[in-house]
Amino acid sequence: MSRFFVAPEDVGAEYITIENREDLHHMNKVLRLKAGDEIDVSDGDMWEYHGKILSLEPECCQVEILDKQKFSAEPETKITLFQGIPKQGKMELIVQKAVELGVYEVIPVATHRAVVKLDEKKAAKKTARWNAIAEGAAKQSGRDVIPVVKNVMTLEDALAYAADLDLILMPYEDAQGMAKTRRVISEIRQGQSVG
Repeated sequence: MSRFFVAPEDVGAEYITIENREDLHHMNKVLRLKAGDEIDVSDGDMWEYHGKILSLEPECCQVEILDKQKFSAEPETKITLFQGIPKQGKMELIVQKAVELGVYEVIPVATHRAVVKLDEKKAAKKTARWNAIAEGAAKQSGRDVIPVVKNVMTLEDALAYAADLDLILMPYEDAQGMAKTRRVISEIRQGQSVG
């Protein structure tokens, strides 16, 4: 079943309106959907809908709501991935797999020793690309929300952002005694934010 995302304000009592150009192009040209076909729609906030396409035009799609339920596919623990920016195109794969595994948000971190150095313009362009990858991965894996890839942060900014999380886990290749780490991970409570 094809899945699409809309803003909560695009959902009415009986109908959903889809106006995203990329989604409409995908529906018309790639999936070749038509009136009568059924799709899944998420409002990215709390609800998941199953509906039937009433009309599909190049500028707009009207979907009749057949069923509505609260999200069921989202993990209750909100995991934030702080990721140092790797060289080449590896960040795209990291974002895709992190979203597929259930990460809530991804924060690219520009570290001092990173090979990749992004100026403000390049960073904005990369962030837009990573968010597009996150959206595609969310659709592909049946997520109820599209995890956000935040703007590139310095290490100092990332540490300040992490201070508001309930629990912080930092993997380290020379760490000894993994038993304590396993115990901490097993004690993570539902609803906690983890970075």
